[in-house]
Amino acid sequence: MQIILQPVLFQPGRGFISTLEKVLSEEFNSSVNTTSPIREIPLQLFDKQRNQCKSNEVLQWLLDKHRPNRATTTRTTTRTTKILAICDFDAYSGHLNFVFGEAYLDGSISAIYLPRLRQEFYGLKADDYLFHQRIVKEAVHELGHAFGLNHCGNTRCVMHFSNSLSDTDIKESHFCNVCERIIGNYT
Repeated sequence: MQIILQPVLFQPGRGFISTLEKVLSEEFNSSVNTTSPIREIPLQLFDKQRNQCKSNEVLQWLLDKHRPNRATTTRTTTRTTKILAICDFDAYSGHLNFVFGEAYLDGSISAIYLPRLRQEFYGLKADDYLFHQRIVKEAVHELGHAFGLNHCGNTRCVMHFSNSLSDTDIKESHFCNVCERIIGNYT
């Protein structure tokens, strides 16, 4: 199992990336690596009227760009690659005004969107600790979808749907017992 973190229009600090890699590695029992940031995105991903990117088109662009393999078999192991884009731009999907992230269910591509995870987006004082906690929760959540998990009814489980930041802040950064058993079948 391999997870690739792909920063998009985002230059993360090395210390934070190391922490995120460690958390994801432990949560998914996978190797986690970070690639060089993508510094430009195609203009067609951006909706000028909404001043947001279209998340489903971002996911498709990433899929086309990376073409991650579903499974690569060597003589001794089978490896599946999942890509998590960490995007420093706002996005929406379908009928939703915004999304913190999105993933192809049981697919290879997922993304999280950082602006609305920052306190400053709401005119509040920056809080790096809270921002990093939110990134971790959204990263685990979206990768959970990529590994086949649906939303969970347990409000403390990382797989609970976040309709607002308060939903994100109340949940843990790991799976509940039920989701942990299910994810164990995928990883």
